[in-house]
Amino acid sequence: MIDYGHCDAHRKPKGSPTKDIPRPHIGLVPYAPTEIRSCTVPGTVALTFDDGPSRYTGDLLDLLEKYEAPATFFVTGINNGKGSIDDDSLPWPSLIQRMILSGHQVASHTWSHEDLSKVTPKQRTAQLERNEAALRNIMGSFPTYMRPPYSSCHPRSGCREHLGEMGYHIVLYDIDTEDYKNDDPSLIQRSKDIFDDALSSGNPHTKSWLVIGHDAHEQTVHNLTEHMLQTMTRLGYRPVTLGDCLRDPRDNWYRKDSSWPGRTNSNKPKNKPKKGPSQQISVDGTCGANYTCFGSPFGLCCGSSHVCGNTTVHCGKGCLKDAGYCAIETPHNGDAWDPKSPSRKSEAGSDFQTVGTAALTSLLLALIVAMWM
Repeated sequence: MIDYGHCDAHRKPKGSPTKDIPRPHIGLVPYAPTEIRSCTVPGTVALTFDDGPSRYTGDLLDLLEKYEAPATFFVTGINNGKGSIDDDSLPWPSLIQRMILSGHQVASHTWSHEDLSKVTPKQRTAQLERNEAALRNIMGSFPTYMRPPYSSCHPRSGCREHLGEMGYHIVLYDIDTEDYKNDDPSLIQRSKDIFDDALSSGNPHTKSWLVIGHDAHEQTVHNLTEHMLQTMTRLGYRPVTLGDCLRDPRDNWYRKDSSWPGRTNSNKPKNKPKKGPSQQISVDGTCGANYTCFGSPFGLCCGSSHVCGNTTVHCGKGCLKDAGYCAIETPHNGDAWDPKSPSRKSEAGSDFQTVGTAALTSLLLALIVAMWM
């Protein structure tokens, strides 16, 4: 209850605030006060996951990679006692970078999961802007898509108009798996049945689905998600990101902070090649030859088209290793970290008290090579 004490919600991310960044409404997807409750591309299923990243998110990313399934993550900044998502002593920054590099979409679920219909306009602004700054500190940009906690943004509160002024699309869903009620091996079948019944009621030639789940729940990650992926494939649907299921170009999913100086040395991968003596940091997003993406606000990797960015197009096959990162150190398994025991080791013996050991680097490099062979 943020009005009655000092909570983690009162903490602020590092760096400059985002309040002065322009927020034009671009593209054809409606912005707030309209609420988006369904997809528009037939035959698609947009799996979305709220409340993470969590100790289970690494496992979920592994599973999605196995099925080559894009998804969307509605990220919270500091809820559930997990610490701030831009704290480099924790796994969260690298997990969020891994989401981007794997082709998933990152969206906002506010800073500390407050009910936006019950807080003041000032508090509502802080909930969005603090999450923006934290994500900017990781990605160099922040999302234009958000989902209100508890799906609560009531008209009487002024919430919807406020979010429109802040340049957001409000996203709800048309399949609620109710996984938060069923996070137990004996109950999760209820969520599977909800999903199966919904998909079976439609025709993939004419119907699409927007699904809500939560990567903070173990049964969602270790049980329900694989079932959903198998069911949608069997019934003729394909998994996509939220933006793709709405036909929204990826350039519209984020707002870039042109003043962002790039991630500091402490945040950068340790396998960074040396910058050539004549190279300068890219000032316009182009890279190669005399310009490097290292330290630029446009992205970490220099793609084959000589443009900086953070997607697999930039960081995967064709990545120019002399002008940007071609690998990111990321925790392979977020379940190996427990906020109550920061030095807990995974079964493989990797210590997650400090993210990005040599073993993790080697493992991720092997994954990237395998993925792009």
